Amino acid sequence: MQFKLGSMLLVVLIALVALVGCEIGTDMMMEMMPSPDTGMTDAMDMMSSTDTGVADMMDMMSSTDTDMEDMEAVPVKLVWLVNYPVGRKADYLAWIAAVAPTLLAPEEVNRVVSYDNARGENPHRLVEFEFDSYVDAATYLSRPDVAAVFEALPDHSSEVSTHVFAQRSADYSKNENPSRTVKLVYLVDYPLGGKDAYLEWIASVAPSLEAPEEVKRIASYDNLHGASPHRFVEFEFDSLEEANTYLVQEAVRAVNTELPNRATRVAQLLFEQRPDYVNE
Repeated sequence: MQFKLGSMLLVVLIALVALVGCEIGTDMMMEMMPSPDTGMTDAMDMMSSTDTGVADMMDMMSSTDTDMEDMEAVPVKLVWLVNYPVGRKADYLAWIAAVAPTLLAPEEVNRVVSYDNARGENPHRLVEFEFDSYVDAATYLSRPDVAAVFEALPDHSSEVSTHVFAQRSADYSKNENPSRTVKLVYLVDYPLGGKDAYLEWIASVAPSLEAPEEVKRIASYDNLHGASPHRFVEFEFDSLEEANTYLVQEAVRAVNTELPNRATRVAQLLFEQRPDYVNE
């Protein structure tokens, strides 16, 4: 009982620290548009529910039925979605260069990687922090110098949202070394009461998505807090050309066309890696 209580407090810590200083930018989410031929929706409504009060977040975490011992072995990804300040991208990147050593130093974080939006859309920037477990993520976030960077982030960007995802192991088997330069991201909300049906459909189409040689890795994640977006899926490529070739293939287009019918809401984003962090 004491162990489970301690684990629950660590999960709550993730919720508390991830929310500190992070504002949900409605303009950013309103403009987060997918490819025009997918039929996918605006991401605004998906992201608005991440603006959860701390008390509500604590109630949500305390009522979860998640097995904490199992959670300790699940890889965790902490995500920033950022808009650069208007006309001040260089200032933002200069600040990142100054704080990057602080974010990279703790032993808990395996990898920090940043991307710019390849389509020139909002959000402008994706940053990922990768951990072996939620315990490592909580320990990382509890460090005062790291927390100070998270608190300062809204002062250096126009909008930012923070999300914590736990990796799913059963959805996809294509998992080459995650060091590709281009990332196609899907933010998905499961249908109300229809998560199992959605995952059954994914199992049926996964071979079609994995078959093309252009895609080097596919991985899926669930939102650790149960908030929107419920699901984060990443497809990795060696180049933008490979990503675009992949997207126009008939089998992939068929899945993208059907996806909005299987999920409540979906947004598609395309990112290209930046050299901001030395351990990418």
